[in-house]
Amino acid sequence: MAKEQTDYAIYNWRPYGILIAGYYSESSEYAVQRPSGSRDWLLMYTVSGEGRVQKNNQSTVACKAGDVVILMPGIPHHYGTKGTSWEFIWVHFIPYPEWSTWLRLPGSDERFFFRHIAGDESHHGIQEALMRMVRHEASAGSSELHRRLAEIALEETLIYIQQTCPAENAVSMDPRIAQILRELQLYPAQKVSLPELARKSCLSTSRLSHLFKEQVGDTVLNIVSKIRMEKAAQLLTGTNRQITEIASDVGFDCTIYFTRKFKEAFGETPSLYRKREQPAALRE
Repeated sequence: MAKEQTDYAIYNWRPYGILIAGYYSESSEYAVQRPSGSRDWLLMYTVSGEGRVQKNNQSTVACKAGDVVILMPGIPHHYGTKGTSWEFIWVHFIPYPEWSTWLRLPGSDERFFFRHIAGDESHHGIQEALMRMVRHEASAGSSELHRRLAEIALEETLIYIQQTCPAENAVSMDPRIAQILRELQLYPAQKVSLPELARKSCLSTSRLSHLFKEQVGDTVLNIVSKIRMEKAAQLLTGTNRQITEIASDVGFDCTIYFTRKFKEAFGETPSLYRKREQPAALRE
């Protein structure tokens, strides 16, 4: 049965991480069409049977056991079962900044990656990590720890995939950009100044902006905002700190402005998010 087009990045508010994941075994009627692409990343791994993926209304790729496809945001695509059945694991996600190294894959310029995973060790490693991801993601609604375990399993999968690429395609993040990311994540409340970051990195402001966007996939200021929102969500679910204190912890002087930005990112106010996500033990 054909699936209705869905853009998970719209219907699940998270700055980063897994939006939704699953394990499907579909018949010949299964098909999904996204003529405008999606705002998130989609990874599909074929366990058995055969699927088909068409990108940009061009040639179709056949997906057999051990094949990995990654569709990046904005690429029009259609996919479905080829033949009688298709068993596959899938995940829609928005990468954390530190995942950018593992996602710099051959074909990234075309926003499409396809590879057959050869070798029993890699094949088993990827499938086992993805199955753990699906199990933990299914429990993520009841536990923040399950969500993190699911994301760790996805990151493990991306590293396995990167290791299967030819050595000449191996990439690493510029150490200056990596250091900036570490500092932004460690100190979300710090005031961020592009000229100051550039000075500390011995780069011009324009060169820093270009290099950061190239390596991380987003601007410095957008990454700062996402890091702050993700940290705020963790504090809301993992502590009983006042919302005013949490706003200050992640760099906001005005609680009203913090609440507005949080709602833009997660689709609800900090207080409603805490009420829905915080474990019962912390509310007692």
